[in-house]
Amino acid sequence: MLDEKQLGLLRDILDSGKIIRTYLHGITRASFMDDTEKQDAVLRRFEIMGEAASRVSPEVRSLFPHLPFRSMRGMRNIIAHDYGDVDMNQVWQTASTDLEQLVATLESYLNEA
Repeated sequence: MLDEKQLGLLRDILDSGKIIRTYLHGITRASFMDDTEKQDAVLRRFEIMGEAASRVSPEVRSLFPHLPFRSMRGMRNIIAHDYGDVDMNQVWQTASTDLEQLVATLESYLNEA
């Protein structure tokens, strides 16, 4: 069983992933690309996910070898520090496709914890 701090970090990642899904529900790629408010909201949630991922212990990361903790941290760093280089096409891809597996994995784990 994980300690409360580590469980809280995983919940933060999961909650942000689920919130991103609600932000994008019914939204097309074209609509997303034209909506800076929607982009800002999604980017903020990716920042939260990346910050939480950076605080997850190596032991906990080893329980989820297929989850992209390093990529989450990297995306957060680009958003926070190299904001001019954020590729919104990549953000859309990650949010609309890649996020599903992460959310499903964490939901399954946390529902059992």
